[in-house]
Order: sequence, then structure tokens, then C-alpha cells
Amino acid sequence: MIVDELWHFPVKGLGGATLTSAHLQAGAHFPGDRLFAIANGHARHDQVPAGTWHKKAFFLQLMRFEQLAELECSFDGTEITIHHRGKEVAKADLDSPEGGEQINDFLGGLLGDQIPGAPQVMRISEGAYTDTKAPLISLGGTASVTRFAEMSGTAPDVRRFRLNIMLKTEQPFQEAALIGKTIRLGKAEMHVTAPVGRCAAIDVDPATAIRGPHYLPQMEASFGHTDLGIFAEVTRSGEVAPDDRLEILD
Repeated sequence: MIVDELWHFPVKGLGGATLTSAHLQAGAHFPGDRLFAIANGHARHDQVPAGTWHKKAFFLQLMRFEQLAELECSFDGTEITIHHRGKEVAKADLDSPEGGEQINDFLGGLLGDQIPGAPQVMRISEGAYTDTKAPLISLGGTASVTRFAEMSGTAPDVRRFRLNIMLKTEQPFQEAALIGKTIRLGKAEMHVTAPVGRCAAIDVDPATAIRGPHYLPQMEASFGHTDLGIFAEVTRSGEVAPDDRLEILD
């Protein structure tokens, strides 16, 4: 197995971007990943200190709002540019109050009364707005993505699964055999801890923003599980880049 692509998703629930390299830090999340999230306007947000980790139910999620898949996002540091149906609709620095308000206004107009209140850009102080608070990164295999596409009658698209590191693999789900092992990618080392269990977000086609059937029952029937990808904890800091070969250390 070798590294095929590196991905980060600076804003939880929105599209991501590929990287030419990444410096993985021991005990930390993937760099630049899920630093921001969009609060869904629920009153409970006022009861939680700013900058702290929240459960995903607090935020705009693809599994509930397939319109988010229509947004093409590009990033330059903390500046985001959003295109919607081929038209640039927002360009803002997420770290500035003015930039945050611009994004809030656009998403509020896009989603309207589908959310309980006004959306709000949030930035985490430490860590990432990943679904679990633990500092884990995610990896997956290209053959697994292809096998899911064959099962579901969809086009293979790694964006459907929002994994940080895509590995070139020959057999579907062969990356699952790494669970419990310590591996090296480039200069970084990590311990693989668990499978990535999927949710209804994978029902949304990232190319069309159309919600398909609920695929988890189909995965269970076809594969005997609803996992695609693996979680790992970085144990030794180092640089990772495409074409780095995976080495099993123990």
C-alpha cells in the first residue's frame, strides 16, 4: 500500500481539499482538519463555552443537508472561497468577525427555515471538530471505495467518505487488517486503533448533491459490516506525502 491522496476538511460538513504533503504531529489531529464548524442555530449553543468541542448534532451536517454538497470550497490558510452552481458566492477569512458573518449570511439564505436559528461559524481552540474528541486521523483504501461504488451502482468518489489519507489498495477493505498494528508512512508513525463506522452522510452523492438510498443496510448485507476506513493515532511526528509506502512495524 502507498499513499494516494491527502485530504483535509477545514470546515466540518463542507468540502475539503487535497494536500501535496502534511506534517503529522504525535497525539494530534490531521493538520488543518475540522478547525471550523457551522453551528446550526440551536439555543443550546449559548450554554457551551466558545472554542470547545461539541457533538456533531450541534453543527450543519451533510447527512441532514445535502445542499452542502453543492458548495465547492477552496482554501488559502483560513480564507475560504465558496462556489455554488458555478458562481462564486462567498470569499471570506473565517478567522475574522466580518468573514464569519459573510459565511453565516450565505448559509442562512441557503438553508432558510430548515435550521432552528441563524448559522454561526465556530472555531475550535484546541483539537478538531471531528465526530469523536480523541485526536485520531482517518485512512482508507481506494479498492474499498471502488467496491462500495460497485455495490451501490454509484461512481467511485473518495469525497463521499471524507478520509484524511487515501491508500492505493488492491483488495477491498484490506486496510482493516491494519487494526491493532503500528505502521509507518513517510517519516510519521501511527497506531491503528479501530474501523471507521459510516453514517447516513454517505447517502449523498458528492458530485451531484443528490441523496440516494440509505446505503448502510446494503453494506451490512453485502459486506457484513458498515465500516469503510480506519482510525489511527499518530505516535511519531513526521512528514507524509503521496507515493510514500506503508510499512508495518509490528
